[in-house]
Amino acid sequence: MIRTDKRQVSRTVSLQSPTGGLNAKDPLANMKETEAVTMENYFPEPSRVISRKGYLIHATGVTGAVDTLAFYNDGINKALFAFVDGEIFDVTSSGAVGAAAVTGLTNSRFQTINMGTAGGFFLLCVNGEDKMQVYTGSTWYADGTTTTVTGVDTADCIHINNFKNRVWLIEKDSFNAWYLPVSSIGGAANNLDLSGLFKLGGYLMAMANWTIDNAAGIDDYAAFITSEGEVALYKGTDPSSASTWALVGTFRMGKPLGRRCFCKAGADVLVLTTDGAFPLSKALLTDRSQLNLAATDKIANLINADVLQYKTNFGWQPIIHPTGNKLIINVPTVEGQESEQYVMNTTHGAWCKFTGWNSFCYEILDDRLFFGGLNAVYEADVGQSDNGDNITGVIQQAFSYFGSKGQIKKFQMVRPIIISEGSVVPSLLMNTDFQENRTTTTSFSFGTSGTEWDVGDWDVSPWVSSDNLTAKWQSVSGVGFSGGIRLVTELKDISCSWVSTDFVYEVGGVL
Repeated sequence: MIRTDKRQVSRTVSLQSPTGGLNAKDPLANMKETEAVTMENYFPEPSRVISRKGYLIHATGVTGAVDTLAFYNDGINKALFAFVDGEIFDVTSSGAVGAAAVTGLTNSRFQTINMGTAGGFFLLCVNGEDKMQVYTGSTWYADGTTTTVTGVDTADCIHINNFKNRVWLIEKDSFNAWYLPVSSIGGAANNLDLSGLFKLGGYLMAMANWTIDNAAGIDDYAAFITSEGEVALYKGTDPSSASTWALVGTFRMGKPLGRRCFCKAGADVLVLTTDGAFPLSKALLTDRSQLNLAATDKIANLINADVLQYKTNFGWQPIIHPTGNKLIINVPTVEGQESEQYVMNTTHGAWCKFTGWNSFCYEILDDRLFFGGLNAVYEADVGQSDNGDNITGVIQQAFSYFGSKGQIKKFQMVRPIIISEGSVVPSLLMNTDFQENRTTTTSFSFGTSGTEWDVGDWDVSPWVSSDNLTAKWQSVSGVGFSGGIRLVTELKDISCSWVSTDFVYEVGGVL
């Protein structure tokens, strides 16, 4: 009698790391293997996922939550200002701030623009309670002193825009949009009353400039956004003349989240709403039922849950960080204390989540990203620590059937392929059948700050290794029809790129 060997034979499979980013929309059983159920403090790139950069303290000496950051740039002189606790501070230089440039303001939640005229270049700031604040490049003054706006009290104006060389002011709790003469920061303001256009009530929330390329050529359009999510689109230059100013149309989207609800995204405008973040170009062609057109479609469930819980908190803001290839959506989880961010890689649209950046507002100056925090201003997306603290990264890769959907598998070993500036051994856990066990022991990895070989000065700058490959097998346990690896790192002064993972497992029967 011949006996057959029934021993199980191990199989080896390699999967790419989840470069497709965070997916909080699709069913767990239908996600792509290159996506992730959880991706926290790792940033998806087309060929790898990489640990996010950190932040460094930039300016100290302020007390309270920094509610607004604003830049001034006349092409030669550049400045950054922080608005906190009713005062304005110059935070252009790093270190402790000097005396406040402006004091006695009612609140620090301003909307700002830069505006050039024949008389100079100015930073204009409104908050709905104080007179418009004006910075000339050397000094600050309030509307009604050096220059004066008449026709509307700028203390009642809560949003400001520069459209086709005119300053536009949005009066709070109204449908009144006021515009100044061309190339002027003062003078008689004229009212464009939009109350007859909108059917859902509310008030004007913001005004954005939208560049459209159509049969008539490239032109800027004025988009007036209401608190209820209605949008009126105008084209033209002079609102007082019917021959040079016309209503293009109206449409509807979700309710905007705060006054800082939009950012420019190339020629388009991305608006952050209760339905997600929508480009105006998509919202114009659809209605609120087609939420799959949102830029945030893949993280819709997460955004919706946050909106339900935190929508009244101050601090919602989208911003594009061009040199970082990032669209950042700030979510204020505890007003004036804590926040988190959803971050999209603008090169291929993959999402992730950042924690540890407790930011209340953002601004960009000289391609550097800054955020206002508690008692300080920080530069973000720099370094490999959170101002000296460790960065904890967590990824749960989407579950895979490894090519045999109906067969049970016994997982034995995994080998993540890691590229880093030093040795990184992540904590790993093999979850099976869509269950998310999160009990991992975090391994701490740290590096030495310095420069790469042949970059720094000899015998002066410390050198750090680069492109160090780590490929170590680790034992895991797990039995199921599907499996997904959970990777956890705790890093300081070191970056970590996850490229792929090798799996060893045995295949059983269908029962």
